[in-house]
Amino acid sequence: MTKPIKVIISGVSGRIGQRLLKLVLANPTFELVAGLASPGSKHLGRDLGDLIQSNATGILAVDTLAEVQADVVIDFAQPEGFDELVDYCVLQQTALVSGTTGLNQDSFDRIGQASKYIPVMWTSNFSLNIQILKNLLQVVKQTNPKGQFSITETHHIHKKDAPSGTAISLAQAIEPKSSMTKTSESSFKLGDINIHAIREGEIPGTHEVTCRLADETISLKHESHDPTIFAQGALDAAKWINGKPVGFYDLNAVLMG
Repeated sequence: MTKPIKVIISGVSGRIGQRLLKLVLANPTFELVAGLASPGSKHLGRDLGDLIQSNATGILAVDTLAEVQADVVIDFAQPEGFDELVDYCVLQQTALVSGTTGLNQDSFDRIGQASKYIPVMWTSNFSLNIQILKNLLQVVKQTNPKGQFSITETHHIHKKDAPSGTAISLAQAIEPKSSMTKTSESSFKLGDINIHAIREGEIPGTHEVTCRLADETISLKHESHDPTIFAQGALDAAKWINGKPVGFYDLNAVLMG
């Protein structure tokens, strides 16, 4: 019988973390070994089952992992503790699957270095269809090099970073080497691509990319109806990455199987 994959959830008390917790506890392929919450969180010391109104798990929410052993860490936490988490994974030789956004360049450099020692997957959005959209945008750009691209992203009012990591990654699929500037409170520019960020209600995430040409317009839109798709996508990625060689992976690897 195959041993279950031992998983740590970082950001376990968050919007995605709680959904991920439900999925892990319901899936015999995985064994939950720890749940990490932010220092000062009101959930510290609580049984993880309490977070999702479920049966007691015997595992408490903690803010440090000490010597906990796991196969994969799945991370949807705030960026403040990201570097420490990456260091933990390298020291413990634990694979990392992360959807944390709002990271600075130093953190991206850190996971780039970490991927020389452990398998790492970072993506701003764990919907496989977002990855397909990125791939499609590369084709649209190659076919229409003179197109004028713009992106509008809409998220719930609780989202702290703007523009969304997904909007940035979609823009980078079109202009990979461009840097971003802020042009107003809710507007940004990456290369020649205008990005507009909207925060309202409880919207899980909507991204619309428009390419305007002289005689036609192409619009591509992805709308999330339930944040559980991100948790499920990350869990699928954790299953895929377990046992893989060291390296930096994206969702294309999961798409290809």
